[in-house]
Amino acid sequence: MKIIRLKEAPVFPAPPPSKKITKILVDPASGSKHVAIGFTTYGIGEKGAPHSHTGEESIFIIRGKARVLDASGKEQIVEAGDLIYVPIGERHIIENAGEEELQFLWAYTPPGDEKAIRERGKAVAKP
Repeated sequence: MKIIRLKEAPVFPAPPPSKKITKILVDPASGSKHVAIGFTTYGIGEKGAPHSHTGEESIFIIRGKARVLDASGKEQIVEAGDLIYVPIGERHIIENAGEEELQFLWAYTPPGDEKAIRERGKAVAKP
């Protein structure tokens, strides 16, 4: 068993002008074989790019309110306590729709797509 403390997890910022911050809590780099789990914060007005994943994704809203769009363009509002399940390959967009930071925990099964977050974060951190 491992205890992962959010305050000690590695930080992977998105490239400017984005203020999105992601912390990867568990993935193959930390010993997991079947899941990657992370914590992401969006600033007020922050919007993710349309994207999909090679596996399933579950997103649990911890703080704030989000606007989510699915592949058909259907828009829904979710808030703290709600869970979004995204099937394999479904394009989606997440946007902070509130007046405070949006914070959510996500899980990819199987792991793999979190590698892009690590690489993007490394690129931002280089001088």
